[in-house]
Amino acid sequence: QGRAGPVAPDDPSAARAVDLMRRIGAAVGRLHKVGVVHGDLTTSNMMLRPWAPAQAPAAGPTEEGAPSLEGEIVIIDFGLSSQGSADEDRAVDLYVLERAFGSTHPRAETLFAVVLEAYGKAYKSAPVVLKKLEDVRLRGRKRSMLG
Repeated sequence: QGRAGPVAPDDPSAARAVDLMRRIGAAVGRLHKVGVVHGDLTTSNMMLRPWAPAQAPAAGPTEEGAPSLEGEIVIIDFGLSSQGSADEDRAVDLYVLERAFGSTHPRAETLFAVVLEAYGKAYKSAPVVLKKLEDVRLRGRKRSMLG
């Protein structure tokens, strides 16, 4: 049997994944809001810290044996980080994360728009960064075409 297909954002069973993607986008937005660019923003540099009992939202349905997706997103490994206000650098952070989803979590790649939506809500200057992200994507595609 082949690998399962992509997660569709409107699939009712995808609600937990969509919620996780929102928390990722909000965490990145908060990081950029305080002027920190991670430099190596991948899901390998994110951890889930279980909710404190007072913070825990009402638990949604879970699949038998599925890992918990509940908790606070904690971004780790700031070895390549910098402090600055360059929207280009923030856009590259988002591009690296998007590429990581494509290579490491291909089923969730279709949900990356949810990350960007939550990022936009958490970071007021997001529209400029998201415009730069489009430019970064175009440069990335040209680079991959030329080898």
